[in-house]
Amino acid sequence: MTSFNPRQTCLWLHRYTGLAMAAFLIITGITGTLLAFHDELDDVFNQRLAVVEQAQTPLLSIATLHDKVISRYPEYGFSTMPVAIEPNRAVVFAVDKNKGDVKVAPKPLFQEVYINPYTADIIGTRDKDEWAWRNTMWKVFWLHRDLLLDDIGKLILGIVALVWTINCFIGFYLTFPRVLKKKNTQKNTIPKKRASFLKRWLPAWKIRRNTNTFKLNYDVHHAFSLWLWLMLFVIAWSSVGFNLQQIYKPVMQAVVGLEGRNDKESKPNQTDKSRAQVMPSVRLVSNKTDVANVVNKANSIDYLSKQANIAAQKNGLTVQQLLGIRWVEEDQQWQMRFKTNQDIGKKSGASSITINAATGSVERVNFAYQNASFGNKIDQWFSTLHMGHISHGAGHLAYQIFLALIGLAVAVLSGTGVYLWWKGRQQRLKSLQRHR
Repeated sequence: MTSFNPRQTCLWLHRYTGLAMAAFLIITGITGTLLAFHDELDDVFNQRLAVVEQAQTPLLSIATLHDKVISRYPEYGFSTMPVAIEPNRAVVFAVDKNKGDVKVAPKPLFQEVYINPYTADIIGTRDKDEWAWRNTMWKVFWLHRDLLLDDIGKLILGIVALVWTINCFIGFYLTFPRVLKKKNTQKNTIPKKRASFLKRWLPAWKIRRNTNTFKLNYDVHHAFSLWLWLMLFVIAWSSVGFNLQQIYKPVMQAVVGLEGRNDKESKPNQTDKSRAQVMPSVRLVSNKTDVANVVNKANSIDYLSKQANIAAQKNGLTVQQLLGIRWVEEDQQWQMRFKTNQDIGKKSGASSITINAATGSVERVNFAYQNASFGNKIDQWFSTLHMGHISHGAGHLAYQIFLALIGLAVAVLSGTGVYLWWKGRQQRLKSLQRHR
């Protein structure tokens, strides 16, 4: 009777699940490397629309540019506005996807409008679904997200990510030194003292120099996977969160206490109320109505940013970045999203302030870090680390480079894994031929 060998079983699982995933991981690894610099590369491919020649005339206000856009495209809604203008960049206004809780029908012909901040001339529009040179980075993003196969692709990559997550632990176990069986020794002989576990494990963390190709690939596969293990696990498990929520949520709820939608509905808090204001997407009210408000389109950015800074200072925080401003038609309110020094990322982990347009009073201030549970903070960290929404300035650039290298490492680990299997298969075939 053959005894069960856990190491051999894990090796078999790691080898063949790795082979099954290799092509997918190489694709997502390489595309992930590019996506670490998505905005910068997108400006390169979309240069005709995104870049404008810097003029000697002063920049126009965002409110003026917004008026020009809504007058040019009255059939569409533009409820959000950017909060800053760069001297040599076109200002981009996004078309609303929803009107209230109902999707806009028919589907908009484009998703973005680009306008010159010096002249208010409409440079053009962009339909991200179109196969065009200017949409290269968006196609890279969709290839990375769903293999350009929509829901089917997301399901495939979700399953791959789940297997990859499990494989992270199997691969980690396989780097441990083998357990040596005790040899029968004579009574009078003194058994040799074995090296410690850590000392025997140390070679797995190193890459040998002046060696052959097989050993080099073997060392790279082991060492890269160990040194980058934590980040590889973060990328793998967060990918499950993006693509396979039916698995991700129950596990996160059980392990870290992630709050689901039902939990939030039963315990309404400031975060929920604040996020509820983000959903409506209708066109901004006319200038005539704005005049009657204390906070109108022309002064909304300055007013809300000032109030956000005041609220942050009262709580011992610093506003690091303004993220966007939105008009909520049914409540006659302005809402601004911003990132403080305590917030995680720029998406669900960002803070917000809501202002009554008629009176200028602060309706709500949501500091995301205060309202998120431990489980939700862990969830935010997973998604933020995956998408690269870390820090700003030089710190953000450093993390972009690191994330790009992680993407390359994923492709290298998959490639070396395939190479090791192929060389091992050759050896096994030669061994079989010799024994025939």
